[in-house]
Amino acid sequence: MTQATLFVCSLCRFSRKEPTQNGLSGGEYLIQQLQSELQAKNLESAIQLQPVRCMAACSDACNVTLTAADKITFVLSALSPTESAPDLATFCQQYTAASEGKVPYKERPDIIRESTAFVLPPFPVPSSLSQAI
Repeated sequence: MTQATLFVCSLCRFSRKEPTQNGLSGGEYLIQQLQSELQAKNLESAIQLQPVRCMAACSDACNVTLTAADKITFVLSALSPTESAPDLATFCQQYTAASEGKVPYKERPDIIRESTAFVLPPFPVPSSLSQAI
C-alpha cells in the first residue's frame, strides 16, 4: 500500500468572525481531531498527516489536500474544523484502499462531496525516480 499524505492548513480560521478558539486556529484544531481519528482507524502508517502554514484559500477554511504517488489528488475546501474529522478520516481510509485513489462519488461521505474543490490527475514521477524504486 502506498502511503498517502494529508496536507492540512494549520492557519485556517474557525470562521471569518472567529479566527481562534482557546488559542487554537481552526486548522490546528482540525489537525488535533484528525490525529485522533486516524489513530482510531489504525491509519497512522497509511496516512502521513502534514500540517502546512498556508494553502492560500483563507476565505474558505478549513483546507486540506489528500495525495499519494500514482493516485489522483483531492483538494478540499470549506471543511468544518469541529465536525469534519471523522468523515475525512473515513475518506482517507477509502482513498488508500481505492485503485488510483478513485473513490466512487456516491461512496464518499457527504462532507467530502460538498467540499471537493479540485480533483487532479496523478502527478508524473520522473523516470529517474521510478527507475530507482
